[in-house]
Amino acid sequence: MQRPKSNVYFLYLLIFISGTIFSSRAQNLIPNPSFEETNVAIKKMKHEMQNFGILSDWKALTNTPDAHHPITSQVNFSHKAPNFLQQFGTQAPRTGESKVGLYITSNNTKESIITKLNNPLKAGKYYYFHMYVSLGEGKVSNSCTSSIGSYFTARIPRITETSTYELHIESSEMICDTNEWTKVCGVYKAKGTEKYISLGYFSDTPNGKSLKGGPFVDAYYYIDDVELREMQDVQGVAVDDICNMALDFNDIEYLIGESEVYTEIKTALDFYLQYLKVFKFNSIKIIGHSNDSEINFENEILSSARAGFVRDYLVENGIDESLIIETIGVADTQPKEEEGEALSTTELGSNARVQILIE
Repeated sequence: MQRPKSNVYFLYLLIFISGTIFSSRAQNLIPNPSFEETNVAIKKMKHEMQNFGILSDWKALTNTPDAHHPITSQVNFSHKAPNFLQQFGTQAPRTGESKVGLYITSNNTKESIITKLNNPLKAGKYYYFHMYVSLGEGKVSNSCTSSIGSYFTARIPRITETSTYELHIESSEMICDTNEWTKVCGVYKAKGTEKYISLGYFSDTPNGKSLKGGPFVDAYYYIDDVELREMQDVQGVAVDDICNMALDFNDIEYLIGESEVYTEIKTALDFYLQYLKVFKFNSIKIIGHSNDSEINFENEILSSARAGFVRDYLVENGIDESLIIETIGVADTQPKEEEGEALSTTELGSNARVQILIE
């Protein structure tokens, strides 16, 4: 993690879970967070080496960052630069089809991007931030650095050759990996005036090294999947590395015929509880499901019971009952996937589950 600053606090919450069934995208304050949305009306642009305007919501703040998006192949550029984007490397986006590329340098060639937040930040509130970064594997990157991150402002900042704006959140490690994506993550305490977030580097002494030995020169980085969300009041919370907290969850899967909150179900629900006690949310909807291989006349009762027991467990463990707006059982009417013909009572059924939808 970066060095503590007066308005940056790093919290720690040990949570490990994988999956993509639940993802609270509705809470993300970043518009177009994965750079997938484009200005479709743009059919012509002047310079292929200045293509960033193709992306919705984001703007170039300094120099000419690059949009690595398949739609650029459909744009008619007056001044073409064949294979321009290929020189930076062929890494796949972390998610979707698009990513952004920019240079981190110690001089006036550094590049950065900016967007207006979906909502202004609130004074005194804590906000979780992350973005994923990968060093370009092309020949253009001869160095790597930890000096990349985010900067929050009330208005669009004026960046000059002599600007020395210190990042509010920056990488805690040198990002030299050209194969995997590294999470740049932290927690920011808002002043209450912030409406914009800028990504890149905004000073003149980046902390870096040459990949071949020697001082830092410049580095080209890809960025994808930017996240900013409001947190609960975190004062006094027993925490352990919040940046390891999963923001995506699987459904709660049950053994065939079971509906109560047994040990494995409690373990899965405790991950949700840790999330719900740290991050701000507006409502919870709990949906119970059952298999068509279970006893038909009990399907509706069983799915409702599963949802009810999950609801009770959340409430008993500190979740405000008024925020749980719906608890329903839908039997086997919404199958998760095609089920096998013969499921034993000891194996996990594909539709013996509970969904927890958080908005």
